[in-house]
Amino acid sequence: MKTIDALNKLLGIELFLFPFEDCETMSLQTMGNKVLLPGGPKRVGKSVERMRSYWAGRCALAVAFERLGIEAYIQPAPNYGYLEVFTKDGEKISDLYVNLSHTESIVAAVLAPCPVGVDIELADRDATRVISRVASEHEVSLAKKGVFATNGKLLNPNIALWSAKEAAAKAVGLGMKFGLNCFEIHFTKEDIYRVKSDKNGPLFLKSPSVVIESFDPYIVSVCSESEMMPSGRICRRLISSFDLN
Repeated sequence: MKTIDALNKLLGIELFLFPFEDCETMSLQTMGNKVLLPGGPKRVGKSVERMRSYWAGRCALAVAFERLGIEAYIQPAPNYGYLEVFTKDGEKISDLYVNLSHTESIVAAVLAPCPVGVDIELADRDATRVISRVASEHEVSLAKKGVFATNGKLLNPNIALWSAKEAAAKAVGLGMKFGLNCFEIHFTKEDIYRVKSDKNGPLFLKSPSVVIESFDPYIVSVCSESEMMPSGRICRRLISSFDLN
């Protein structure tokens, strides 16, 4: 395995937000191709919307790598599907982790020197009917007492709980298909929310926690090691269509 000194290249956890609605599909694909591991598999989408989201995610990582001066490539891990990071020669990079999420026409890409997960959702999305399947009554009752973004904004408790759980599941490499109810979110009055789980994944976090960012009309949940998010702070950057040129 290879290291790239990610602790010095990254300002902690780096979150990149990319609204791609006005971007041409060809531009997304051209930029997104830059981070695909040569010779690796490429996804064949079932719809134009899914393909645009796929390429927008890879495009966001390409821009992020360029801004941070990192030469790296991605490929899904066997069996689980989370993204692994490699050198051009196919050597795995052990100190750089990435994760993607999208909704509508916006992508959230996150980079960290340790396992990390991200989820982006519409802040007013109604998750009332599904939250009982993935959260305990205790979790729901705590969330109803108040869930706050890092900027102090009061959030919709159900979608905040759903989003935090999804980010936690992705951070340990499991994702939604292995279930969200095994991740318990401890909502408190702090800026950072602790995660408990009895389920092991292919990636390991010693002290997993979640912060929730507000980016109207969206919320973005990021899960990683507590020490990487002091006082709930992460570095947020915006990507525009101009970065594709």
